[in-house]
Amino acid sequence: MVKRILVVDDDKEIREIITFVLTRHGFQVEKASNGRQLQQLLALQLPDLIILDVMMPGEDGYHICRSLRTDPITRDIPVMMITAHAEDIYQRISIDLGAVQHMTKPFHPLELAEKVQTILGAKSYSC
Repeated sequence: MVKRILVVDDDKEIREIITFVLTRHGFQVEKASNGRQLQQLLALQLPDLIILDVMMPGEDGYHICRSLRTDPITRDIPVMMITAHAEDIYQRISIDLGAVQHMTKPFHPLELAEKVQTILGAKSYSC
């Protein structure tokens, strides 16, 4: 069964890189540029994983993560936080909010794929 991942990042280039890498590893990827678009996609179908940028205009990733964790419908969906901030405090906040993983941008595409596979217990189907 193909695992479905939602990528939420206001940076189109980052969304496209993540989509390319994960699609090549056999995942189905949906994209959103903000929390509102994420909510629209969640209303259609729940994903197996959400990859969520921290710094976005309007509602930031931490606020969105907090909302996901308090909603009975989404609280069990694993969340991976990504951010350009390398300070340890950002990783600590991500984990405290319930994220299963925290990655700092820039990241190596294979490292991203490996972490996603580990979270989802998925095998790679890369080409």
